[in-house]
Amino acid sequence: MRLRLLLGLVPVSLIIAGCGAGGSAGSGSPVTSVTTSVSPAATASGGTFFSRSPVAVRTAGQDSSGLPASVRAQLEAISGPCSAPAAASADPGIGGIQFTSRDQGWAVSSSSIMATTDGGAHWTVQLSGSLSLTSVDFINGRDGWAVGSGRLLATTDGGTHWTALTEPCLTIRSVHFISAAIGFAVAGGTGVTVPGSGPALPMLGGVTLVTDDGGRNWRELRSAPAGMQAVCFSDASHGWAGAGGMLYRTADGGVTWTQLTRPVAADGAGYPAAMSVECASDGTVWALSSGPGAGMSQQQHVGYYGSQSEVTGLFAEQTMQAPGTGPSRQSPGSDPGPFSAIDSSEAVFIDACTACGMGTAPWDLVSGAGATLTKEGNVAGITSPEAASFLSPEVGWVAGADLVPAGTARSQQRIMATTNGGRTWVEQWAGSWTSD
Repeated sequence: MRLRLLLGLVPVSLIIAGCGAGGSAGSGSPVTSVTTSVSPAATASGGTFFSRSPVAVRTAGQDSSGLPASVRAQLEAISGPCSAPAAASADPGIGGIQFTSRDQGWAVSSSSIMATTDGGAHWTVQLSGSLSLTSVDFINGRDGWAVGSGRLLATTDGGTHWTALTEPCLTIRSVHFISAAIGFAVAGGTGVTVPGSGPALPMLGGVTLVTDDGGRNWRELRSAPAGMQAVCFSDASHGWAGAGGMLYRTADGGVTWTQLTRPVAADGAGYPAAMSVECASDGTVWALSSGPGAGMSQQQHVGYYGSQSEVTGLFAEQTMQAPGTGPSRQSPGSDPGPFSAIDSSEAVFIDACTACGMGTAPWDLVSGAGATLTKEGNVAGITSPEAASFLSPEVGWVAGADLVPAGTARSQQRIMATTNGGRTWVEQWAGSWTSD
């Protein structure tokens, strides 16, 4: 999916990406059955900022005819030395969740791929093992990909069968497909994670890869910005990228890119700036920057909306922002969390507020292409949000942890759902309680 932070409060660890196998939603109820018809290649042995695969469903009618010749001219064989295998994640959190309709959805974690066909009332384990999965990307109800530490899986039947695809030397960290054939990926670089506190920091120094055969073969897009952290496309021409903490746009398939935001002054040291993106279907984007720097129980972050004509700042974490340097509207909470693009006009941003009592997950609905920001309260049952998928302002799912610090600290992974814009939340799945 795929920004997880209590930066300044917990230690930071570096994970070096490379060519390796690479993760667990708990085994709690109400998982109802286990799918046994799994491709042998996908039965894994041995699961990062939250650049989550964008949730907007790509449908027939969008460009799937192939890559323009101008883009192909920018593609080259992947070069550079392979790094050591990426470290497998022991975090049991749900790294990615995506619904393609009100009934059909998937959630991935370090140890499983779960699916539902009834809106989350029941979840079925499609694949289990040491998967280390952190994000999922479906273009319809059949064709999808799941990504983790040194692992890329694909399905063409909604997950009844998952097949392991051969990864290039540079480990793929996130993917975004615009058709069953054409996809873009961020690969290589290093990743920064903050264990046990939500989505992870995106990698540093990543590169952009492109495939035109469903992920079986990849080539490097040398014209893309350096330090790639997240990438998505609305079609074969219009795309957005987060790189080095800045937002970039292309209208020619990635041949040329325009930088649209500027660096934010650091507050503190040691934590890099990062930018995550989620594309809508008409060349627009929703984005979230975080850092650089960190404070006690807060993290500088700014939300953005971008069109082909302009980029608008939506909100900012005010305690970390100098007067007159950014949006005047307050961020949902003190720490950045997941967000979900609904369409070109609406999106949901969910933050964490670690200093709010036991911790809360406040969320905002942004509508009117950024004109209106409505505070919607807190996601019930979750204190550390990790992934989100909304189909409309009323219907959405949020995955995360409920942290109980009193006595022996413990946590439980959950999927919460709303069908009335957050007035009520229903717990649809819960893992086992674990001691922290």
